[in-house]
Amino acid sequence: MKFIIFSDIHGNALALKECIKKIEQMNIDAIIWCGDYITDFPESHEVIQIIKEYSTKIKSYIISGNREQNIIDYANGKQFNIRQRKNIECTYKSLTEEDIKWIESLPETLEIDLGNNKKIFVSHKCTYDNIDNCQYKIFGHSHKQCNFVRDGVKYINPGSVGISTDENIGAQFDILEITDTYEKIEQYVVKYNIEEAIENLKHSAIYNDEVKWGNLLEKELRTGIDYPQKCIAEYDRIKDEHHLTEESLEAWNVALKNVLE
Repeated sequence: MKFIIFSDIHGNALALKECIKKIEQMNIDAIIWCGDYITDFPESHEVIQIIKEYSTKIKSYIISGNREQNIIDYANGKQFNIRQRKNIECTYKSLTEEDIKWIESLPETLEIDLGNNKKIFVSHKCTYDNIDNCQYKIFGHSHKQCNFVRDGVKYINPGSVGISTDENIGAQFDILEITDTYEKIEQYVVKYNIEEAIENLKHSAIYNDEVKWGNLLEKELRTGIDYPQKCIAEYDRIKDEHHLTEESLEAWNVALKNVLE
């Protein structure tokens, strides 16, 4: 069996299309999708359409991530903090009713039977829970491409298609090939037109919102460094330093300036 592993697309349809072009040249058996297909970049609807299209062509194992849960929570009336609010709102407005139903249908985890009492466990976030007969654990969330072995289980993170944070710039995915005689894990980083992705971002409401989330995403895409998380950490530091108990746009803007300069 040869599995393609995709995760963390975050609405970057351009990056996903380049990865699809790459795998179309390969003989594959299935695609594992590890969640966070939406939010941040403005093509969340298009990303969902691509995933749905390919799931009719190639056996696909699809789970949800925390960003899909954010959309479900937003639809159910949950209030979000200052840094998340506009991003989630803009994404929600870009999705169709059919998109929402598809998101709601996704499981949080999956098990893939490999036969001979062996299985793959798929989740969005890494888990070290004991799972019977588990040979591989496949996950995303960190946007960092890696694989390692712990307690006899192989852990595989394919990184992020949409926006990597390990300073390896490009659209990332992995291939896991398993046969009766060998296994092989290959990491891919596909170069694509980042400037075009940034132009798409700049023309979206996410780029022009009051917290300037799009500015952080642009910096992250160019550098492979997690500038949104750096800004969140700086914002929390400022709030603690000044004993702020409520959300503050002013404090966020100071954090943004400190991180981007």
